[in-house]
Amino acid sequence: MNNASFSKRFIAFIIDFIFISAILMILAYFLPKNTNFDFINQDMNNLTEQALNNEITFRGYLREYSQSLSELEKSNVLYNSVSFIILVVYYVIIPIFTNCTLGKYIMKLRIKRKDDKKLNILNTFIRSIIDVGLLTSLLTVFLVQIVDNKTYFIVLIIFTIIQFILVIISAFMILYRRDKCGLNDFLSNSNIINKREVKK
Repeated sequence: MNNASFSKRFIAFIIDFIFISAILMILAYFLPKNTNFDFINQDMNNLTEQALNNEITFRGYLREYSQSLSELEKSNVLYNSVSFIILVVYYVIIPIFTNCTLGKYIMKLRIKRKDDKKLNILNTFIRSIIDVGLLTSLLTVFLVQIVDNKTYFIVLIIFTIIQFILVIISAFMILYRRDKCGLNDFLSNSNIINKREVKK
């Protein structure tokens, strides 16, 4: 089977990223913004500036920043919720019916199960966990509402680090494995292949 190269997959990823970012920017423009959003955001910028100027200890910075970050996410819950839904629809639901996203369509790539069966929601959901950090997005919607500021900040950092490691591992696997399969391919029991390989 002619699995897609890293370069084609990467270009498809960038196309998807630009497309989704544009949608989310439009969404941010039209959704009502919490009145505290700009204030909290400015407060976080001031904290970072104080830390860089050694006007606040690192421990104090982390404490204040984690509190501001948690408050920022809580004030932005509508945007985060709608954004998460859009990500799920685009990366999890649509590929079940089309076997691709816009980026993959443009690059003539398709997602295909290794056993030739139809893609299901588990396949696409597992892929999206590694590809676009869907679980991290989920944290900003739900976890921030139920845990304290410090716990949220720590868990978010842990998930972000894990996400970064998984992406790096997957990228190196695609680059150096002969079959061009990444970690996301193995865990989701699917591959990214060139369009001509898809059986009608």
